[in-house]
Amino acid sequence: MTTVIVLKVLHYLSLFLAGGLGVANVMLFKNHQKAGIPPAPPVQKTMKTLARLGLIAIVILWVTGMPLTYKVYGSFDLGWPFHLKLLGATSLIGTVAFLNLHLTKQSKQGNPPNPKVIKIVSPIARASLFIVLVGVAVLTTSV
Repeated sequence: MTTVIVLKVLHYLSLFLAGGLGVANVMLFKNHQKAGIPPAPPVQKTMKTLARLGLIAIVILWVTGMPLTYKVYGSFDLGWPFHLKLLGATSLIGTVAFLNLHLTKQSKQGNPPNPKVIKIVSPIARASLFIVLVGVAVLTTSV
């Protein structure tokens, strides 16, 4: 019982962190885009840090989610809603990992993030989160 509570607290904390960090990063980029100026080097560094922390939070979600699923349900055979959630989560971790690679590459070259990349990454991340939430909502609803 204690293990499940610890895993849930870490899982939920990571969920809040990942969401907040993602929103903050998008807001920074969008505000610079609206102003028509590239992010200054300190802002780029902040964006890179936010992306890294977001990736760490998502990794913690995976690391806590697997044992939590096994402890609570005893199996990973939970039907299509669970697999839908995993599809969204896989897409999200892939997208955030790609964003981290992009920001690192751009930073090493002294360039701001490529607007085309950010324009593609943002909707994929939002859609992935939506898919995760639909999967969780269906999975945890008993009518």
